[in-house]
Amino acid sequence: MPIRDVKIPRGYDPKTQKLVGLFAGQLDDQLKLLIEEVQGLTVRQLEWQYRPGMNTIGMLLAHLAVVDLWWGVIAPKELPPEPDGDKINLRVIGIRMDDDGLPLAAHGKHPRSLAGKSATDYLTMLKRARQAVHKELRTWDDKKLPTRFIRRRGKKKIEITHTWVLYHMLEHFAGHFGQILLIMHMLRDAGLLRSPAR
Repeated sequence: MPIRDVKIPRGYDPKTQKLVGLFAGQLDDQLKLLIEEVQGLTVRQLEWQYRPGMNTIGMLLAHLAVVDLWWGVIAPKELPPEPDGDKINLRVIGIRMDDDGLPLAAHGKHPRSLAGKSATDYLTMLKRARQAVHKELRTWDDKKLPTRFIRRRGKKKIEITHTWVLYHMLEHFAGHFGQILLIMHMLRDAGLLRSPAR
């Protein structure tokens, strides 16, 4: 009988990082499922828009990599998006924070910064971002989760717990994964993607 489970990834201490490790395992499971869905997509499919102003699969994949780095590495250190966030993004995934094209203007199209990128290119970004996130999360333990850091938006300050960061990374990833699956459904309806053999 098949068993469904989520395991704590290697490198996490189950005694001191049980919760951190569980979130890391959930994030990895979501990434594994996403890879299985999108790895065979063509550049045309990755850049397809139902209509201008709607996200492409490629944009969403790049956005997932950017946000993994933002919440998993940059924000908890209270680093600014520019120049520090962009430097980290360029070093790890090869694009700046705004190069994902999100949020897209009402009549916006797939951004030039992502033009011609293949599924392999996007999945490499995601894997590199996740490696950087694991490197950071392995320094956290469960006692750190209730501790807070400050993010500034203009003059407004927001206190954020490390627990919320892990929750938000998971719900953000799952939400956009669902959006990607919906776009794939629309691609099938448009005759641009075959239905999967199940």
